Amino acid sequence: MTRLSIPVLLLAVGLVGCDTTATQPETQVVVEAYLQGGAPLPNIRLTRSVETDEAYQPSEVGVTGARVEVRRLADDGTTAATTSYVETDQGVYGPDPPVPTVRPLTTYELSVETFEGTTVTATTTVPDTISIVKAQNATVPYQSPEQPTFTITAPQTDRDGQAVLVLTNTSLLDFRRPNDQLREGLTPFYEEGYDPEEDSIDTFRTTSSGILNEANFDSDEQGRITARLPWISVAFYGPNETTVHVIDDNFYDLIRSQQAQSTGGQGGLAPGEIPNVIEHVEGGTGVFASYVQDAQRVFVQCLPSQDECPSYISR
Repeated sequence: MTRLSIPVLLLAVGLVGCDTTATQPETQVVVEAYLQGGAPLPNIRLTRSVETDEAYQPSEVGVTGARVEVRRLADDGTTAATTSYVETDQGVYGPDPPVPTVRPLTTYELSVETFEGTTVTATTTVPDTISIVKAQNATVPYQSPEQPTFTITAPQTDRDGQAVLVLTNTSLLDFRRPNDQLREGLTPFYEEGYDPEEDSIDTFRTTSSGILNEANFDSDEQGRITARLPWISVAFYGPNETTVHVIDDNFYDLIRSQQAQSTGGQGGLAPGEIPNVIEHVEGGTGVFASYVQDAQRVFVQCLPSQDECPSYISR
């Protein structure tokens, strides 16, 4: 996307809004902010955590009247520039103009002081800029052994020389169509799991590969990375946009700990053994993370054996 609306993010606040420990802590300030390298500084959402048996409604638990700043740090850790934030909606804070662009390979520090005097801080170091320099199999039948592949420039990283990627895939179909027409465009796995009485078909529009590391992609002598689009990440036939993201440590810890929670919830671990989400916010909880990205369009053709392919998808 040109935004990072992967399903993981849709779950992020719900997971950090509560705690899975046996003893419920006092309410905490929950931070949610994602900085994209090369894009303007984003809005920041501040809410309060709720009891584990309560529904988490961000609009009802927004933190109001806070003093919010984001500081760009120099290499020596001193403050190079400060951007003040103003409250634009309940619990939502936006940067004061002129809004600076987020710089790759740069550390940013969040500072929050609530009306009650609570101080919350967090830092993120933005990954190196990437670009897709080569795309193969951009038009391909679904589940073909020749998957769409994307080669990106070699990103600098301090994570033991290993970059961590997340691929998201977003359908470019016209979602103003009736649901019964859109359902015809679902790939078999998602069509089987779709229940129109319980699911919104929009929830399948963007899907994610989850974390990909060195075991999931190839590197050449120039350090360029080639990643394959997993077919499980394709929910709709037809035009799609695949986005390659390189994520920071905060984002990486959030996603991998969420995956551990999901595995535990499916019977891999007993409830008392399911680990909490890993977060790096001092004085509160939540996520203050960053990423960079580039995108490429692909076209996923219907299976050759498929009797009928929606006319709006055929190519």
